[in-house]
Amino acid sequence: MEDAEAMKRFATQKEKSEKFIQENLDRQDEAWRRIQELERVLQRLGTERFEEVKRRIEENDREEKRKVEYQQFLDVCGQHKKLLELSVYNCDLAMRCIGMMEELVAEGCSAIKSRHDKTNEELGDLRLQVHQEYLEAFRRLYKTLGQLVYKKEKRLEEIDRNIRTTHIQLEFAIETFDPNAKKHSDAKKELYKLRAQVEEELEMLKDKMRRRWRCLARPRTR
Repeated sequence: MEDAEAMKRFATQKEKSEKFIQENLDRQDEAWRRIQELERVLQRLGTERFEEVKRRIEENDREEKRKVEYQQFLDVCGQHKKLLELSVYNCDLAMRCIGMMEELVAEGCSAIKSRHDKTNEELGDLRLQVHQEYLEAFRRLYKTLGQLVYKKEKRLEEIDRNIRTTHIQLEFAIETFDPNAKKHSDAKKELYKLRAQVEEELEMLKDKMRRRWRCLARPRTR
């Protein structure tokens, strides 16, 4: 009788133990499942953080590049503004000098008319006419050269805009591995060559204007 009760108690305890062990295993499995889920969450959060940091770095790089390009644009505009202001000043100075020369010529003619007789007066009138024709020819030539200089300066501005555009296209092509990057690079080189050629032509025109002006300002012998 006692043996039967002992066996019954043993069986009951064994059943409870097995149930406890199974529940413990189930709880361990649940805990491991949660750990794996948390690991996946951590991995996803780490990936999201990496992508966000990468995006911010790229955004900062783009902003810095934009600032540099905008400053370069402002510098180029400032240089062209100074050149235009200098051109306007030179034109105004040339007009004032021409006006002063016309006044000097008129005063000289008046003095000649008062000191010479009728024959010399006629000769003075003839000389005045020749000089006026020379001034008129000089005005036409100077105006033509000025128009050519203006066109060349505008052409330089256009080429500079094209260079900036091509530079931006080249940078974008390099960043995006565009196969047309070489074409943009070649176009940029050609634009620089064209700019050098136009700039050389512009300097030649300005030098010609200076030489013409010196010829006009130099006293001429009879």
